[in-house]
Amino acid sequence: MSIKARLSTPRLLLREPRAQDAAAVHAAWGQDSEVLRYLASPPADSLDTTRARLAWDQARWSKRSAWTWLLAARTAPDQPLGQVQLLPQRLDGPAHHLRLGYLLARSHWGQGLMQEALAALLSMLADEAQVWRVDALVDVDNSASARLLDRLGFDCEGRLRRHSLHPLAGPDPRDVWVYAWLRPGA
Repeated sequence: MSIKARLSTPRLLLREPRAQDAAAVHAAWGQDSEVLRYLASPPADSLDTTRARLAWDQARWSKRSAWTWLLAARTAPDQPLGQVQLLPQRLDGPAHHLRLGYLLARSHWGQGLMQEALAALLSMLADEAQVWRVDALVDVDNSASARLLDRLGFDCEGRLRRHSLHPLAGPDPRDVWVYAWLRPGA
């Protein structure tokens, strides 16, 4: 699979994370409980935690076990404002099924930036003969994320009950919607 390390849109640059991004990531969303509300990871308790998370993302990119892009405005490429991640759902063979995750700093919500970033990513994946499916798990209370995936052409395939732990939304496992995008022609 030829996953590109950099993608551009009219307003954004999607690029690999770097160690020097830690302070900007920590400030923009790393410790923001509202941004992280529907994710499994709690807010970073320190800049060192954010550094470790970025190092993990870099290591997985190198091993091709996951791909994380930081989003930045094309006019400010050193100031990350969000991230997108793809996780292969099978590591022992062709990665035909990828899991999508994403987040955006609260100061950039409502501007269509994530839709722009994900459209570029899906466009790249549409040319990957090996990729047949991209899906995302969306907390049932995360209506903004569900609307985003609807706009991008994902289909809601159903509800998984008590599936995911989102500690900031409550201590019990949460219900999630499964949204899926199939490569055109698949």
